[in-house]
Amino acid sequence: MSLDVTLDVFLKPRSVAVIGATERPGSWGSFIMEGLIAREFPGRLFPVNRKGGQVYGRPAYKDVRQIEEPVELAVLAIPEEGVEEAVEACGEKGVQGVTIITAGFGEAVAGGRDRELALARRARARGMRLLGPNVSGTFNLHARFNAAASPAEHLRPSTLAAVCQGGYAFYDLLASAFSRKMGVGKFVHTGNECDLTVTDFLEYYGRDPEVEGVLMYLETVRDGRRFLEVASRVARQKPVVVYKAGRTTGGARAARSHTGALAGPRALYRGLLEQAGIVLSPTMELLVPLGHHLLERPPMRGRRVAIVTVGGSWGVSLTDTLEEAGLVVPELSGPLQQTLRSLGMPVRASTRNPIDIGAAGMLITVETLLPLARAVLSSGEVDALVLHGLGRPGMTDQNMPGRMKIYLMLNKQVMQAFAGLEREIGRPVLIGNHLSPFESQVVHDLNEEGIRIINRLDEIAQLLFLMYDFWLRRGRVGETHV
Repeated sequence: MSLDVTLDVFLKPRSVAVIGATERPGSWGSFIMEGLIAREFPGRLFPVNRKGGQVYGRPAYKDVRQIEEPVELAVLAIPEEGVEEAVEACGEKGVQGVTIITAGFGEAVAGGRDRELALARRARARGMRLLGPNVSGTFNLHARFNAAASPAEHLRPSTLAAVCQGGYAFYDLLASAFSRKMGVGKFVHTGNECDLTVTDFLEYYGRDPEVEGVLMYLETVRDGRRFLEVASRVARQKPVVVYKAGRTTGGARAARSHTGALAGPRALYRGLLEQAGIVLSPTMELLVPLGHHLLERPPMRGRRVAIVTVGGSWGVSLTDTLEEAGLVVPELSGPLQQTLRSLGMPVRASTRNPIDIGAAGMLITVETLLPLARAVLSSGEVDALVLHGLGRPGMTDQNMPGRMKIYLMLNKQVMQAFAGLEREIGRPVLIGNHLSPFESQVVHDLNEEGIRIINRLDEIAQLLFLMYDFWLRRGRVGETHV
């Protein structure tokens, strides 16, 4: 079988056997079954349990070899002492791929890595590929396939795909990203990588027309030369964003006990990954937002950023944060400042940049503010614009005064209009507000519309700089003006 056909088994199988299937709450056998059922897996699903009976209303087989129909993928959620026997049974059944959820191998005990590699040799001899052990599953939301532990209601499909050497933390990222209309369409957790590695799935995603960008959580690279070749090829076609963990002495020690990974020096990995054209995420929390911004935003073709704010303190702080990240908040030219005055900015308010509409005392409406933003963004003096501070705290309820509801509606209209300028002019427009979707009705409503409100100043700065750096490294940035 070709590599592509084999890896299809782990992301779009036509039939799945869950070995260790159970309804026992909190067990892996129940997590995997619940995930497949929740997404209404369209293929054939076979619970396997030594006791037989029924699992989630389906007849359970006592042995995978008793299933009369073909089985493409088996997911093992059983104690580690039974894994070898189960892999052998899958080979006799003609299973093509086996995902081993079970832990307790190379990451935990002496001799565990040798045992893993023996499993891989046994599977290869039977024409099977192994994923794991010590993984939390895979999913492909485009194919309604969810053999993973993440709650199905926290998964939102996109054209991003992820391959990670850790699973639980990435599920947390997906849960928090859900409220901002972000997520990944495909996910693979590779765990201890006794057979298949992150490199195999990076190569697979590179050829997948449904995937436009790839996210990776790495603790180690087991096949550095091949990884560099594959990553370089994929990154020329699609953004590849990596968060590299295990960079410190303590982090490397933690990685060994997590996936058995041998993490290496920070400088070595940074050089390797940047050489491949990979975008390095400075924090784990930024991994998913950065992937979305690289795919969805217009190119950031320079380092110059304009700020429009209703709070002078936020404007000063954001200026510091942007410039510390490697960007520039330039003073706007005299003619442009005069244009802003002619559009209604009073003398008492600064037009230099940041532009403080709060100090201006202007009526916050689309009619008053959109012409200002359009003039700045189309002036040729900046490469991006940040609107920060609109969207008051509080959730709408029956006790909210009508005048406040009108004010919130006006805030929302302005933020919607600013977001629309991004498409109109073709330069990034980021909208920031310190409040979360659970603290501000405006922020909540706009996130529901797909207009993502960024809560942290450092996240705004990091996103803009990495967007700029991405296009610069690709050779798509012309004159930078600074």
